[in-house]
Amino acid sequence: MNLFRYLFITLALSFIIAFPFKAYSMEHIPFYATNNSGGDTSICCHGPWRAACELNSSESCLIKEGAVDYNFYTVDVDIFSPYGTWKCCLSNDVSDCSGPVQSPTPVECIGGNFTLAKGDTAVYITFTENSLTATPDNPSDDASTTQARAVGDSDTSTAQAALGNDSSKPRRDRDTWSFQGTEGENVVITLEKVPEAGYSGAQATLILLSGSSTIETSTAELPFEIAATLPSTGEYKLVVQQNDIPEDLRFRGKYYLSVKSSLGTVQDIKPSEDVEQ
Repeated sequence: MNLFRYLFITLALSFIIAFPFKAYSMEHIPFYATNNSGGDTSICCHGPWRAACELNSSESCLIKEGAVDYNFYTVDVDIFSPYGTWKCCLSNDVSDCSGPVQSPTPVECIGGNFTLAKGDTAVYITFTENSLTATPDNPSDDASTTQARAVGDSDTSTAQAALGNDSSKPRRDRDTWSFQGTEGENVVITLEKVPEAGYSGAQATLILLSGSSTIETSTAELPFEIAATLPSTGEYKLVVQQNDIPEDLRFRGKYYLSVKSSLGTVQDIKPSEDVEQ
């Protein structure tokens, strides 16, 4: 076998191996939690090939009291398929989600199994002090999912991500989010740090966009907020970035991004491909 043929076969095999990853890694399935337990509680989920918020992980899955549809975890669909049986558990011990729930005395895991299937676009988890339900959201399903989620409607949607950990752009990280808004709707967007996750620096920039037009923008120390009345019905972008902030002031760490709506309900904040969670 000559050298050219050997190199050709090697290159072809590389493309075959790499193609599935490229084909599937662009899809993300967010996990949202609603906390009706009456206190701050940690949540842990284990599924095929991955686990969210297990012991010694870098993720912070503390769900604050009263949180509604809080995006605590996002699973990537790649060559290691996430489809199959998942199990989520609760724990009041935020440092260790690997053992049984502590509420108020050690008992068996408070949680439940659910099946993540192809076509599911999100997982909605609702829990109290002694119960947990998980409902995958599949647009092809009937209205039962929508009815199940109605109880969790809120005027605020919150997501979590990290700023300053994009290895391709370590000096100027930029996260882009989107949500659906209604003409005349008043929104308050809040950016705050996740103190228990550790951070450095203090300042970041928050921008509200409609298409390519800037509606509101602010650069300040976290926490801070911007407010606006939405001019039309449609998709809006939220950008959290470090651009043009001096090195010693630039915030690096995990943050909460929240959108509060005057209409009583708000659509989920959705991450784009540049959001590292």
